[in-house]
Amino acid sequence: MSKSSTGYLFECYIWLVNTISRGPISRKAIDEKWAHASVNDYQTDAIPDSTFHRWRNTVELLFDITIKCNASGEYYIDGVTDLHRTDLRGRIMNLLSVNNMLRDCHENLRKQILFEPIPAGEEHLETIIAAMRDRQVLELSYQNFVSEGPTTYHVDAYCLKVYRQRWYLIAFAQERNGIRHFSLDRMVQIQPTQEIYTIPDDFDAEEYFSQVCGVTILKDHPEEIKIRVNKDQVPYFRTLPLHPSQKEIETTPYHSVFSYYLIPNEEFYREVRAYGLSVVVLSPNWLCQEFRADAKLLYHFYNEIAPE
Repeated sequence: MSKSSTGYLFECYIWLVNTISRGPISRKAIDEKWAHASVNDYQTDAIPDSTFHRWRNTVELLFDITIKCNASGEYYIDGVTDLHRTDLRGRIMNLLSVNNMLRDCHENLRKQILFEPIPAGEEHLETIIAAMRDRQVLELSYQNFVSEGPTTYHVDAYCLKVYRQRWYLIAFAQERNGIRHFSLDRMVQIQPTQEIYTIPDDFDAEEYFSQVCGVTILKDHPEEIKIRVNKDQVPYFRTLPLHPSQKEIETTPYHSVFSYYLIPNEEFYREVRAYGLSVVVLSPNWLCQEFRADAKLLYHFYNEIAPE
């Protein structure tokens, strides 16, 4: 990897964050660690001051952290617990930190750490994040699952979201004059332009997705939904809620009832269906009717394959 590439610089940024997060640490100690770091493709004994402060400023912007220097000349990250947050910056930083750690591992150990297959597209992350940082409009060639050929868009990148092992770019598509969602694995090509954009003051990424599961945004109004969960599945719901609005409103030795306040979209349907007979929709009535109709149709399909 080229020492001037965005990918290599990201590795350096993460190395610096991880090193200082264990601080307070002096510049001399940072240089001593740098001299033996696997990411040190420069093969230098120290980080030049200009480079150090440029990296410091960049990681503060990228990951929304503050690196301070105390009276003893030691660097530390203000509010280091923020590094363990679950927002996008935290997840990207954790992902890249693991990559750097694996780089230091023996080959046999790397074979013992298994990851779920992720669709192509992660190679676009660096370009997108850099464009979000610099507010550069992106030109992307996008191939959806319907069109015969790719379509070119010029987009203002608003945010990134991960769902079901896929990365999505939520952006204002100039050609469509509206917000669109682009899956990174369907991007054929992407590059920054010289055009600068601004994000509307009233756009909040968390608020934008607050009333749905997944990435499909509907114009319907949210409503309360109740489901009954078999006791064996209850711990999974407690530790990994389907939606931030989840509340456990009834608990018995045999099941629990969970409520949600959201707009039921296709992703919510899939999440509930995935639990099969362990989860039953209790309300609203129209949603119960939909799930009952689906169950009847599924019974019909299986009855054709294996008649009673």
